[in-house]
Amino acid sequence: MRRLSRRILVGLMLAAPLSPTAAQTAFENDAAVLQVVDPFIELHTAPGRGYPVFHVIEKGEQVELIKRKTNWYKVRSSDGQEGWTKATQLGRTLQPTGLPADLPEVSHGEYLESSWRVGFTAGLFEESTSFSLTVGYRPLTWIGAEVEAGKIYNRSVTSDYYSANLIFEPMHQWDVTPYLLTGISRFSFDARQKVLLSDLGDADGVNVGGGLSYYVGRNFLIRAEYRVYSVSSNSESTGLSEWKIGLNTFF
Repeated sequence: MRRLSRRILVGLMLAAPLSPTAAQTAFENDAAVLQVVDPFIELHTAPGRGYPVFHVIEKGEQVELIKRKTNWYKVRSSDGQEGWTKATQLGRTLQPTGLPADLPEVSHGEYLESSWRVGFTAGLFEESTSFSLTVGYRPLTWIGAEVEAGKIYNRSVTSDYYSANLIFEPMHQWDVTPYLLTGISRFSFDARQKVLLSDLGDADGVNVGGGLSYYVGRNFLIRAEYRVYSVSSNSESTGLSEWKIGLNTFF
């Protein structure tokens, strides 16, 4: 009976293409069985190009969709092998009875379920141009941790800074997601960077800020952020601010 219900499900998918949300719900509730029509698809040990290929499913074989993580699908071959294949390859090569399979797209929900993200930002640190790279991990949908390495440029002078931050996203269900941020920072100001601080080399600081994340589709979101730093060294404390905007990808 279960096998029959699966075949009926696939027939319904072919007869009327489902919306991304409906298609996702369909194969999560009762996994779809599809047929490979390209020469082969490759199975990776985990969802990512860097993971090795351990098995190949050849033309004419059937595969069962198990689950999805961003733009990767976990599938099971007819001989019981389970692995991950990229969504673009799956959509191109799996066509039951000759018609394209209607696979759901990555959505804001996948962003909320993703643990890791990396990004690049650019902005203004006081009167100077700033750039940074970030790597973040989110154990829960509403809180995450992030490390950052950046550079501040002014009049051919470069200064470095590093931060470790906590990010709070209490209203994460919205496509435009507000968040709060707090963290600690380490600065290495060039001696000529008078526009920021005078007579100050290495310095520690704390920061607080907030911003907005906007999910733009696939594995990307845009972040716009404002921070205030309190930087201290040798009993001297100075307040600094930074505006920035950047692009993040999640997986």
